[in-house]
Amino acid sequence: MERDINLGFVQMEITQDLEKNLEKIINFIKLAQSEMIIFPELALTGYQNFRALSYKTIESALKEIQRNLHHKIALVGSPFAHSTFYTNAYLSVSCEGVRLLSEKELLFPGLDDKANLSPGWRREIFNYQGKKFASLICFELRSTEIARFYVSLGIDMLLVPAQWPEVRIEHFNSLLKARAIENQIFVAGINGIGRIESIELGGNSSLYSPYGEEIFRLSKEEALKEITLSLELPKIPYPLKTPFIENAKVKSLEELMEIVERRKRKGQVLVFTNGCFDLLHAGHVDYLQRARKLGDFLVVGLNSDNSIRKIKGSERPINSETFRKETLAGLSCVDYIIIFDEETPEKLIHSLKPDILVKGADWEEDQIVGADFVKSYGGKVVRLEFNYEISTTKIIKTIQERKIN
Repeated sequence: MERDINLGFVQMEITQDLEKNLEKIINFIKLAQSEMIIFPELALTGYQNFRALSYKTIESALKEIQRNLHHKIALVGSPFAHSTFYTNAYLSVSCEGVRLLSEKELLFPGLDDKANLSPGWRREIFNYQGKKFASLICFELRSTEIARFYVSLGIDMLLVPAQWPEVRIEHFNSLLKARAIENQIFVAGINGIGRIESIELGGNSSLYSPYGEEIFRLSKEEALKEITLSLELPKIPYPLKTPFIENAKVKSLEELMEIVERRKRKGQVLVFTNGCFDLLHAGHVDYLQRARKLGDFLVVGLNSDNSIRKIKGSERPINSETFRKETLAGLSCVDYIIIFDEETPEKLIHSLKPDILVKGADWEEDQIVGADFVKSYGGKVVRLEFNYEISTTKIIKTIQERKIN
């Protein structure tokens, strides 16, 4: 027989005073009867300039939380220090130690930047009493992709620690409910109250069932809501479908310019790179995945067969552009492909005006076609180091050497 789970959800006023926040966190832990107590985003520190905050101070506060836990577990929002930057993180704190559960990848425009937070990338599943939990942080609630990624790993409950403003609180509750229904999981939003500068936080922490039923919702006051429930998935009369949708990724310049204009209007960041991608290998895939993570959609300029012959000679390409574009289109990290006939993608870059132009680190910035143009309107040029010592030329050479031997 499945054991019911006891959970405590804390809606608290969050300030920039770490000591004040810490005192509240410890008091809620002492008050709670539940074994797992769940706090909002950045509950330990609030939003502030993290460059001015020593991580030793944060570590000391986390150790103080540990000393007061006894047999309990606390899930706490806190900045997390890397070697040269902070991320907005969600931590599991227990007597056994501190574990990083997730880092906020999708930063809220302006607020996270102002606090000198950088995008994070780590996401882990948290197992508790035989059930799987995952967290996405505040603004990430707007991403169906992150939620569905967690569902593919078999989670039972999605936790959304937040500092969501009152002015858009209906979005918070609507999105929590939508994520529960569309993914057939329990979804809990744990929001803060108080203010971030002039922004009033909205409270309304709530829990939804896989049917979209509201199990509880808190008012706009500090509260500890403890609940005992079974996370067994109720019998739902329809299956959770995840169809594969074939996408025609190869576009003409006219088609792509219209798509880019529409997506930029919604504030999305265009990343552009180019190459031959003749014999697609691990180095290519790793490079393209990292390029895609820099923005919201990746356009790959693909050299045509004629273009490659001009650059590399009559024996190249090995694979025709028909095969190369089909192979590239099979990569989920590639959103659109455009074939160009010139030796360089300069015309494409001027037409599309990418927000981020990406090339390999083997290119010096002053040698990258379009770099000065992209920087002229405030765009970025990113040079990516290669993680694999491999290339199409090396693969061809290896095949030739083995054939001779």
